[in-house]
Amino acid sequence: MRQWQLWKCRKTMGQMIRETLRGQYKMSLLTIIIVILGIIYIISPIDLIPDRYFIIGWIDDLVVAFLVLKRLQFETNRFIRFKASQRRKGNL
Repeated sequence: MRQWQLWKCRKTMGQMIRETLRGQYKMSLLTIIIVILGIIYIISPIDLIPDRYFIIGWIDDLVVAFLVLKRLQFETNRFIRFKASQRRKGNL
């Protein structure tokens, strides 16, 4: 998957979140857990490597942010496949 694909699919990701909140799409439980825990970890002042160590302290936050974004990329692709299958079923 390309590096900026999630940025290009931001509208699709927004649609995915809206449909998840409306109950029209079931996001995987693993994605929900990873995103929630990732956001909590990044916001939390408690880190594996304290932020007071300047750049080295940011590495763990960047790794968590990277993992959250990769999971969102995976889920967005899953949503795109879901929408495509819905369109195929509707056209039959």
